[in-house]
Amino acid sequence: MAAHLMHRASPRLAIIVPVYGHSVLVSEALCAALSQQASFGIHVLVVNDGCPNPETDFVISTLAAAHKDHLTYLRKPNGGLSSARNFGIRHVLAHFPSVEALFMLDADNRLRPGAMARAMQALEAHPEAGWVYPSIDMFGIKARCDYSGRYSRLIHSQMNISEAGSLIRREVFEQGVMFDETFTQGFEDWHFFLSAGDAGFSGINLEDFGFFYRKRPESMLADADRNVAFLAGTVRQAHEDLYSPRTQVVLEQSEAPRYALVAPEEGRVRLTTDPEHLGEEMSLEAYAALYWRSRTTPMRYRVPPYLVVLSPDLEDAMQAKGLLHWMLWRLEHTAAQDDLGYLTLGPGIRATGLAIQTEVADTPHRRRQAVAWMIGHKRLEALLNEDCVSDPARETAETSPANCHAVRVDLPVRVGPAAKGLSKALACLHGSRFRAAGLRRWTWRQPSIALRGREHTILRKSFSGQPVAPRLPSERTDEIGILTLGQKDGLHNVVEAFQPKRSQGAGLHLFVPGAMVSQVDYRSIDSLALLCDGRLDARDPQNLHYENVPLRAPGVPEAGAAALAMLFWLDEIHNLDCLGGHRLMGPLRRLGVRTYLHLSPPDDERLSDASNIVHALAYEHAYERIFAATPKLATYLHTRGVPGTKIEVSPWF
Repeated sequence: MAAHLMHRASPRLAIIVPVYGHSVLVSEALCAALSQQASFGIHVLVVNDGCPNPETDFVISTLAAAHKDHLTYLRKPNGGLSSARNFGIRHVLAHFPSVEALFMLDADNRLRPGAMARAMQALEAHPEAGWVYPSIDMFGIKARCDYSGRYSRLIHSQMNISEAGSLIRREVFEQGVMFDETFTQGFEDWHFFLSAGDAGFSGINLEDFGFFYRKRPESMLADADRNVAFLAGTVRQAHEDLYSPRTQVVLEQSEAPRYALVAPEEGRVRLTTDPEHLGEEMSLEAYAALYWRSRTTPMRYRVPPYLVVLSPDLEDAMQAKGLLHWMLWRLEHTAAQDDLGYLTLGPGIRATGLAIQTEVADTPHRRRQAVAWMIGHKRLEALLNEDCVSDPARETAETSPANCHAVRVDLPVRVGPAAKGLSKALACLHGSRFRAAGLRRWTWRQPSIALRGREHTILRKSFSGQPVAPRLPSERTDEIGILTLGQKDGLHNVVEAFQPKRSQGAGLHLFVPGAMVSQVDYRSIDSLALLCDGRLDARDPQNLHYENVPLRAPGVPEAGAAALAMLFWLDEIHNLDCLGGHRLMGPLRRLGVRTYLHLSPPDDERLSDASNIVHALAYEHAYERIFAATPKLATYLHTRGVPGTKIEVSPWF
């Protein structure tokens, strides 16, 4: 008896039920809330949000009179769902200091009797979590939605995986996170939980929560779905930092690494996006077990979308040359069509050069000489579904079920082929004792997080679907990029000019639009990337002219997007007279990259007709500063409208 009285006086959990228009259905929700079976006290607060139906007040008043010790009835003028929830939350914070967690129950939903006990147990078991969210059982229109697995803020930025019917720690609200009362058309719960994430909280899923969601073809949620583009845009504006590529690539690394880098000879696998970051390491056998678990219960377990098999020394050799990130990015492009690509090495044009050929004719000989393989999820699944696993490195043109694409890099690096390593990795996956179970689905719920295992496509949305450089923002003082055609006489001088900054901790990275650079001192830079797209410097597809000079621009949108996807992570970018690069500077500046232009005069000194100078004037607004090679050029730019504070004389050419 004493314990029962203590529960009345000091409830640990509060259930908040906002009501507007559900005068009949609210009785089901309240009966479910009042029937909770738990060893701790639960108090129910009903908020009548100015419902005009007299029956609503009658039903709630009747239940409140019958359960006066466990139910509080609050009334307020109509303000919307978020306003009603906040009204109840503030009442709990002010009058129930013993309450540790709050549950939001909409008036047309239901709970099993043990739901709150299970949710509270999960919250206690995970002190790092700010809320517990359910896998949803829908009634009316029936569905069994599976939101299980590790909570992902990256996925949550794209879809609402946390139902408002979640158990939320008191501390979340005490940190000032409340429901936004300006969200009156829907998605207020999505916005709320993203705000909780902004404040440093995260969620955990409870699959057997005991929460029932009433699904009807016409409802507030249905109205929100009709306005999904507008509402999603509103959510995005409210959380701009979360949606920036820099933030999303960090989340990808921590929550959903893109690559499974396999070193078969060492029997280990590393899960990572940025190869400079260690990521999670495991044995090849443990990875095989994880892979088949992801096939059995794809919402609960995931593996990276790309399996990458490297020859033993290739990773170190590419890292030493500053080419490892670029190699993975290039292989993603290569594997885009058929989910399978590989890299071979050519003879090397010279000790300081680099050249690349893409979509080289696929032959059995080239496959056997490949030093790196990248296999996408769908192709890997098809290979492992066969009774006898086929080895792409050993297939002939006649036996291959589909083509794959090759990249050949002419680089003075010598490493052995990866064919044996690929065979070992595939044999381990195919021979796993978990394979028989993994060929079947063992969950009765419907997979409801379509992005699980495909999180790399989230970052691609910012770049028209193009593969994105696997680069995390670094802790260096600055990451400096130089965009150059690769043949410029002044390239060496500019690189040398940045060496003092590099010695102080800055990174220096070289980007070439084409597929070849002839002279590079790898010791003076930290990385090199060939963007491999001649269309980047093509004539503007809209045939735009500025002062009667035809402008350059990416020939197709994909070319510009692919370049941006390689450059977004930089702190600053310096354009060395790359005309097609001008069109990239505005988007990069909006991504937070500082943009600079280095401008040289024409040989004949006719400044008014020089294409590079006209382009500079056309795109001046996209640059923070323009470095002119001579005082005469600086004066000319100023007379043509460039602010004097933006021009600096720099004899780097």
